[in-house]
Amino acid sequence: MNDPKPLESRASRWFIPVVLFLGTLLLIGVTLKDYGVTWDEPPYFHASDLHVRWISGFSANIVTGELRNSLDDQAIRAAWHWNPYNVPHPPFSRIVSGFAKEISSPFLDKFSAYRMGPALLFAVLVTVIYLWIKELFGAATGLFSALAVILTPNLFGFAHIAVTDLPLAAMWFLTAYSFWKGLSNWKWSVVLGIVWGLALATKFPAALIPIPLILWAHIFHRDKYVNNVFALLFLAPVVMIATQPYLWHQTGLRVLEFLYEGISRAYRPDANFPIYFFDQLYTTKQLPWYYSFLIIGITTPEPLLALAFIGLGSIPWSKQRSATLLFLGNTAFVLLMGLLPGAVLHDGVRQMLSALPFLAGLASAGFYVLTTSLLNLARGTTRFQQIANLRAKIIATWFLVLCFSPALDLYLCHPFQLSFYNRLVGGVRGAYERGLETTYFMEAFTPSFLQTLNERIPKNATINASFASFMLDYYQKEGRLRRDLKITNEKPSNYYVLLNRRSTLSPQERNLINGKSEPYVAVTIAGVPLVSVFEFEKGD
Repeated sequence: MNDPKPLESRASRWFIPVVLFLGTLLLIGVTLKDYGVTWDEPPYFHASDLHVRWISGFSANIVTGELRNSLDDQAIRAAWHWNPYNVPHPPFSRIVSGFAKEISSPFLDKFSAYRMGPALLFAVLVTVIYLWIKELFGAATGLFSALAVILTPNLFGFAHIAVTDLPLAAMWFLTAYSFWKGLSNWKWSVVLGIVWGLALATKFPAALIPIPLILWAHIFHRDKYVNNVFALLFLAPVVMIATQPYLWHQTGLRVLEFLYEGISRAYRPDANFPIYFFDQLYTTKQLPWYYSFLIIGITTPEPLLALAFIGLGSIPWSKQRSATLLFLGNTAFVLLMGLLPGAVLHDGVRQMLSALPFLAGLASAGFYVLTTSLLNLARGTTRFQQIANLRAKIIATWFLVLCFSPALDLYLCHPFQLSFYNRLVGGVRGAYERGLETTYFMEAFTPSFLQTLNERIPKNATINASFASFMLDYYQKEGRLRRDLKITNEKPSNYYVLLNRRSTLSPQERNLINGKSEPYVAVTIAGVPLVSVFEFEKGD
């Protein structure tokens, strides 16, 4: 007779991960509609459609014996290399978004359907960090790590945006987890090869992932990582090429093209955008060396930052010293990448997003040290020894204390998590007054903002949105903005829409947004203008 206990144990073991995955997916899914479309997303949406259409045609041609039609290089270039300037990165995240759109479009609007792709990868990230930290420090700390990822504003915000940044962060963390597991099980080395191959098919920086992993393994597990290296060298490139049909023709040349495109970005004016930092404009190579560390430090919730320092300080005495150093090493490596030749650091935290899951792992180590120390202290005190379920109560108390502020901040700044700054610089308002960039990606053109324009702008009015006019034109084509409105780059216009991305504003535009003129419509957070609409001359 079968013993039911193993089945019960398996069910209980997977209950929390399944709940975390589904709960995270639901949380992101119901908030997808709150964010404006970012400037990279329209071409990514179209590229996702092209990828899915080609894959569907490929499947059909296998059945009909007409595979040559799909494998023709012109057909592949049209589907997989349609617009290399606006869609410069490999296709894995867009494939996920494309199929997510196909599945969820009956239930969600068009934009939200595409964005279920990064939402799915974010849910995977939350689940995997729980599993990893649980194995290191126990279930309670694992649960805290999952919440730490969810409560990190930039991770939460980018989980709603169908670009490559959150997928890269998720794949980097999954690669590190698979590498760690592969030290003791060759099957996980196979998983590692697949996961890193998919990471390489996501964005160029993934090519650097093995550097901190192999350095760490050579120090702490010198005799255990040969299977991992084998998988990285021989399996991952196969997965990378298999998932990118563009590489099926002239493979060597196009792989070199991929590497060149990644390395050369900082040397191309079309890809190296200015950075607004303490009221000064910089290119990436002009930034001070500490820029990445400072930006992460002032955009991470203070409790998580404090716990990360506790985790860092506990490393010499930690039983999980090597794993904690793995988190630290990857965090530091991502931030130091900004100093490498060819690196670009525009758009706030965006280029450093892959550091944040590892920072959450380091904070989780700090949470474990804090709660364990307090528990040991309480158990040595007579008064606390008489309290039932002391461990659970201490952990629950610190869950509440440490998560309340980040959760409140996440709620209050929704859907502008990409504009979040912590209290070390006085919050969003303090950051703005100190000359830091508070918005850049156009997600501040929210659906509620568009609705206000539709309701308040007179019929047949002309609107000039400066460098963002193309985005209003896109909204109009998608039926989100009234068709009678005339979007123009000409002057004069009836209304002038300014996204307060100070790195791109002209002196006249800065004077307008900082002057005494009252905006006709404004999108603000903590009194900081993200979008301002000025009425120059009323329409008909």
